[in-house]
Formats: sequence, C-alpha cells, structure tokens
Amino acid sequence: MSAAPHAVDPRNPLDRLSRVRIGVADLPLAMAYVYVAVLAGAVLVLEPSLIDGPGAFGANVSLIVPLAAVAFGQTLVMLTRGIDLAVGGVISVSSALLATHLSAKGWLILPELLLIVLLGLLVGCINGLMIAFTPIQPFIVTLATWSIWDGVAFAVLPIEGGNVSPTLIRSASGGLLGVPKSVWIVIVLFLVWRWLRATRFAHDLVAIGSDEGRARLLGVPIAKRKIQAYAASGLLAALASIWVTAQTQAGSPNGGDQFILSSVAAVVIGGTSIFGGKGSAASSITGATAFLLIPILVFALNLSSFWSIFFQGLILVLAVTFNSIIQTRARR
Repeated sequence: MSAAPHAVDPRNPLDRLSRVRIGVADLPLAMAYVYVAVLAGAVLVLEPSLIDGPGAFGANVSLIVPLAAVAFGQTLVMLTRGIDLAVGGVISVSSALLATHLSAKGWLILPELLLIVLLGLLVGCINGLMIAFTPIQPFIVTLATWSIWDGVAFAVLPIEGGNVSPTLIRSASGGLLGVPKSVWIVIVLFLVWRWLRATRFAHDLVAIGSDEGRARLLGVPIAKRKIQAYAASGLLAALASIWVTAQTQAGSPNGGDQFILSSVAAVVIGGTSIFGGKGSAASSITGATAFLLIPILVFALNLSSFWSIFFQGLILVLAVTFNSIIQTRARR
C-alpha cells in the first residue's frame, strides 16, 4: 500500500530546502535578465545616448527582432534535444528571393510574403521528417539542409544587393500608437510564448527532451512533435528574413549564416539546456538582447570591434558553465 502524499509544511526545514532547490534549478532561466540589466546599466552609465538617445532605442530593438524570432524557434527545437542549423539557409534563400522576385506593391505584396513563410515552413517540415523517421542526428540533417539552401541562395542572388520592394521597406519602418513596430513584434513574441508554454505541445517537447523513451511510453506523439518543432523554427526563420531584408534594404545570399551560432548562443544564455527538457523562449529572447548589447557596450568603452566577439564568446562560456553547475546540483 503506497504512503499518503506528503503535505508541504513551510515550518519544516526539509520542505523549505526542497522549495529552494526547485528555485535554484530555475536560476539559468533567470540569469538572462540579470545579464541584460548589467549590460544595459553599464551602457547607460558610460554612454546613455546609445540606448535612450533619439531613435536609438527603436534602432536597437530592430536589431533584436530577427535574432529573437530565430532564437524562439531554436528554443522549441532544443527542448527536444535537437538543433537547427538550417535557419541560416532559410534566411539566406528567403532574403535572396525577396531581393529578386518581390515585385508587387501595396497589399498585393502579402501573397508573395506568404510564399516565403511557407518556404520556411516546408524546409522545417523536411528537417523534422528526416529527424523523426531516420536515425540521422539533427546536427547532420540541418547541416546538410543549411548547405543546400545556401547554395540555392547563391544561385538566385550571386552577390549581395538586389532590388528590395519599397513597400516591404516601408512596412518595417515607423511605429504604431507611437511605439516602434520592432517593439510590438518583441512583445508579440513574449505573448505567444506565454500562451504556448501552457499548451500540450510545449509540455510534450519538454517530455521528449527529458526522456524520449519515457515520453513514448506515456503516449507523447514523438514524430509529430519533432516535425512541428522544426516546422515552427523554419517558419520563424523565414519571418526573420523578411524583417532583415526590409531593414538592410538588400538581399544577401549568406546573410543568414550569422544567425546560426548567434541563435544557439542566445538560447544558451537564456538558460535553455543543450541536453533538452528545460528552457523558455522568453528567456531566449532576453538572451538575444544580452548578446546584442555586448557590441553596444564595447562601442561605449571605445574598444576595437574584436572585443565584441571576445566578450560574446566569454559570456557564452560563462553561461554554459553556470547552467551546467546549476543543473548538476539540481539533479543531486
């Protein structure tokens, strides 16, 4: 006969310790907000105009939007103990197509943009199908598809440039209700995650990443969830490419490559486990913000741009080390 469930007594030291341990396990997800607060605070002390100067805030958030979107999708994939390198190829080929084949004006631009989004969704579905139904590792599958789509991008647009639709450029500028559109997009991403984290879909992703064998025994549709996760990642990468192309006003056949490692870094800085089963897209978005605040801080310190790469690597190493220590202590 099983024992009755133990009621939590706040006066019991063991119960208090148990609650503290649960809190400690969540520390990696909270550290991204600490990184942002420290970095933003340092910039405000050294050179406030870089953040709260005329137009500076909106410009900085515009840089965050595409990385935040890609990091969101990367989080869903990494929750399943996977990785999506193909986001680079999706962004590159989408950018090339937008700069060479987007000719419509006004509202007629929407069907063409929808085709770009569907392309990202298709690439993600292909990745998901290969990963779900073959023994090939996600790293190899997405590395191959990244290379394939980068090749297609160079075939469409051999050099950076093209002719981006003025309608697309205008759609990414300005604001709504006095707030830059980039800020609204980031808010929407946070709200989508707030809704998504309570769904069966998110819980299944966590279950797969925690223990795929046990998740299968519990009836989790493993293949379906993996396909959905990679499809969402591809879709968000395509959306990011639309924003990047509109902001830069040019197509780039390899412009997406920079988002591969940056998105993984943002997710890791945000506290998502590289071993799957634990993470938050909201923290990943915050991690993307921290990652992009580093070059601004380096500029405020009047240092060479080399130090941006150095400090981005340093904060990534520190985040991985801290997360690993916390997860090990939490398991114990």
